[in-house]
Amino acid sequence: MLQTFLPYVVVAAVVALFFAFCCLILLKNSDKEIESAHGRQRHRTNHYNEAEHEDSVRKEYEAELKESAKEALASQSQDADRTISLEKTQVFPKHKIRAAHSTVDDNEKTRLFTKEEFTSVQDEEHPAMEDTESFRGPGFRMEPEPEIHDSITDPAELEEYFVRHFLNRYGSVTRTVAQDARTVTHYLISNLPVTSPREACDTLNHIMVQEALQNAQRTYVMMPDDIVLGMVKDAFNDVAMGSRSETRTILAYDSLKAMPRMEMTHFRSLALLLLFHYSRNTGNVNARALREYTQKYITPFISMPLPDEYSGYQQLEYLYCISLENKEVPFGQILRDSYPLVFSFRGCMKSELTSVYPHWKPGMLTESLYNSYYKLAVVDDSMLSRYFDEYEIDDYATRSKLTALMHSRPVTYDRQEMHHTLERIDKDLAVMQDIWDSSMLRKSSLTLMGMYIARIYIREAIGEDFDLSHWM
Repeated sequence: MLQTFLPYVVVAAVVALFFAFCCLILLKNSDKEIESAHGRQRHRTNHYNEAEHEDSVRKEYEAELKESAKEALASQSQDADRTISLEKTQVFPKHKIRAAHSTVDDNEKTRLFTKEEFTSVQDEEHPAMEDTESFRGPGFRMEPEPEIHDSITDPAELEEYFVRHFLNRYGSVTRTVAQDARTVTHYLISNLPVTSPREACDTLNHIMVQEALQNAQRTYVMMPDDIVLGMVKDAFNDVAMGSRSETRTILAYDSLKAMPRMEMTHFRSLALLLLFHYSRNTGNVNARALREYTQKYITPFISMPLPDEYSGYQQLEYLYCISLENKEVPFGQILRDSYPLVFSFRGCMKSELTSVYPHWKPGMLTESLYNSYYKLAVVDDSMLSRYFDEYEIDDYATRSKLTALMHSRPVTYDRQEMHHTLERIDKDLAVMQDIWDSSMLRKSSLTLMGMYIARIYIREAIGEDFDLSHWM
């Protein structure tokens, strides 16, 4: 029987042991949780104690500050109390607020002023000045208001108006200035190319013509010279008689505006640039012709001063008369380009020319500038066809051989050799080379306005007129 219940007893004992072990484990975990809860409670208690201590310290410090503030306030004067009271917010009655808003609204509204109100304000701010007669100098007639007229048919009357208007533009003028102004005004009006006094008055009443007249007056008064008088006359006539759509008219008008800021030295430099850059004389086929050319066209301009090295040409560029280039062109190269068959080729022997064409007439051949050679009396290849036609050299083979002979001995450019050649022709031509190569002329080129001023200056200075229709 014991053996029968023994397995059950063992199973029951094992179950009891397992249950006891589980209870032991649960009891241990509950003890740990209780201990951790007590620890957290202790930490909270300590934290609360520290916070309460800090609060008490802060309250004590604030109490001390309040006490000191009360003492400071008690020691302030009545003026300080009044200032503090002014800084307090004030309460205004409603009727005052409405009145202030009403004033602002009235100021923001658009107001219409009458003419009388404006007149009264201006009279108060600008009281009437004294009579200008008290400010007039002896013998000098002021012009307080512009001259407005309906119709004037006498140019002399307009002349008087123009002289007076010009002189009254300046605070003080001398008798010389007044006389020069009268001289140039009379000269310009009397030389107008018109057919009747009525036409002259109609022309002079144009605003553009009057502006040109004022610039012409200013130019001559600043440079009272016969050449300048002729220059301003030419330019003024171009403005007065030309159409505003024409290039010449605009150039003349702008030239008269620029000329008062120029000097005679500027005119000479412009003339030299026009002579050598934009013109040539087809008669310069030998040394004699070049000598005559130098004496007429070059000597008059280099015998007097030219602009300073840089500032004078910079001023011309500022006035749109020239353009300063980066490339330099020496004087000898300009002569070679303008007269290639004279300076760039030596020519040929007379026997060579006779072997090709035996019927040479006087004037057909000329001496070369180099040694004892001869050449055809032309300056470049463009003149050869005309030359052959003039002297009736019609054979094509003869023409070709003569042209080949002219190009058979080219000359390499050398400045020193060119200087010796020019010196043999005329000393002033060699001087011109030195002036050109040592100044800003070697880097300058003319504008249209520069061409126009140079043209009228050359015409008045040496009596030579240049046709610039190709450029204008």
